[in-house]
Amino acid sequence: MRTLLLCVLALCSHVMSMTAQVTGRIEYPYRADYEDQLVLPIGDKGLVIQSFAKDSKAGKRYFKTEFYSTMMAPVSTDSMLIDKGMYYYSNIVDNGVLYTVLRESDGTFMIVAFNATTHKITVTDGEYTRKGTMRNLIISNDNVVFSSTQKKIDRIGIINLKTGESHFADIHFPKVKDKNIFILENTVIDNTIYALVSADNDIQLVRLDMQGKELGTTNLTADMPERIISASASKAGDKYFVTGTYSRSKKGGAEGIFFSELKDNKFNNIKFYNFLDLKNFTDYMSDRKQAKIERRKEKAKKAGKEYALKYLMASHRIMTDGKDYFYLGEAYFPVYTTTRMGNMVMTTFVGYNYTHAVLAKFDASGNLLWDECFPMEPRTMPLYVKRFVSASLKGKNVNLLFTDRNKMVSKLFNNADGKVIQDRTSEFIETDNDDEDVKKMRYSDSQHWYGDNFLVYGKQVVKNSKTGERRKVFAVTKYTIK
Repeated sequence: MRTLLLCVLALCSHVMSMTAQVTGRIEYPYRADYEDQLVLPIGDKGLVIQSFAKDSKAGKRYFKTEFYSTMMAPVSTDSMLIDKGMYYYSNIVDNGVLYTVLRESDGTFMIVAFNATTHKITVTDGEYTRKGTMRNLIISNDNVVFSSTQKKIDRIGIINLKTGESHFADIHFPKVKDKNIFILENTVIDNTIYALVSADNDIQLVRLDMQGKELGTTNLTADMPERIISASASKAGDKYFVTGTYSRSKKGGAEGIFFSELKDNKFNNIKFYNFLDLKNFTDYMSDRKQAKIERRKEKAKKAGKEYALKYLMASHRIMTDGKDYFYLGEAYFPVYTTTRMGNMVMTTFVGYNYTHAVLAKFDASGNLLWDECFPMEPRTMPLYVKRFVSASLKGKNVNLLFTDRNKMVSKLFNNADGKVIQDRTSEFIETDNDDEDVKKMRYSDSQHWYGDNFLVYGKQVVKNSKTGERRKVFAVTKYTIK
């Protein structure tokens, strides 16, 4: 009996903790002619690595695009001259095409589109104000759609990638100062631009066509006591939804998540859920902190009040199995450092620290069917709001993939009750050479590529145990969970 039990435990250990094999690796010498490598996966189409030439001539330098297969074999290389002052701004992948946005301090921008099927590059040039931001970039029907703040005015920008023509729609509301207007999110659904806009204490839904013409505006939160902190619109099946976070206080971060159908451009059956009413939301904390929160909850309940934790949440777009709907959000908070210089104290933002994630299932009426929370600790603290978890439906079940410090994690949640039916973790292996070890790894990052494949990359110092040779490289390593 004891032998049988040990065999079962060994089998369970094998299922729960699988190995990660190095199935590809690319290295660049540390002191090569190109620097500032950008690692940009295009799903199962392949991998693009872009870089900037160190040297320039007559105010120009080369920008190189290298395309690799999923086996990390080189497929094509292309280089183009760009202005020396151009820097990487953002990227988007749409239908097998990688769009890389480069900007310059004077507002000049360039959109480099690489087609993974034809291996060809097309370029769209344009100009934008030096002080204007470009947020929430979306690619739809050969148009780049983004939100921006220019001279304290929020606007939607539309750039046609074929013609280079630009349209801008400034957002104004009667009796609302322009400085109190901010576009939380913009997306394109069925060739219509949907912008969720914070205007004083309300959330307005602004709809535009692809030329920037306003189609209509609806106040979503008129007479609503809750304050919407973040919001995201999406279409799942034949229904439209808005999800995000809310607060019942006038200041501070979010207290919970909300879920609502968007029907006739208005909230329909909106439901609010306090973070502390979700299952396992505080499990990432120490027992002492959890006990302290429980005492505060109980004290507030006796006083007829609701206790809430303040948090920020990076919400994903809604997924559907054809009947119900799945929400995924990643919890984070900003981190600052304080430095004293004489009589002056300087506070510096150093990035966002991610702690855990929430997966919840709702019916079409917004009723919470089940929820699960799980800890996550990325290797880096990004300077922008990032989504580390890759989510998809595996049959009817929900599959999540993400990197967690020095591990890769795969979780499969049962559709019916949300229980984890498969939980796999794999340690990172540093190189594909048994004779070599990574002695140092700086500026490392990781991301999901496709399937059970991940990329880990950064500057490394590699030592050969047989020869004693050391070398500095920028390495990109592919790991496959087996």
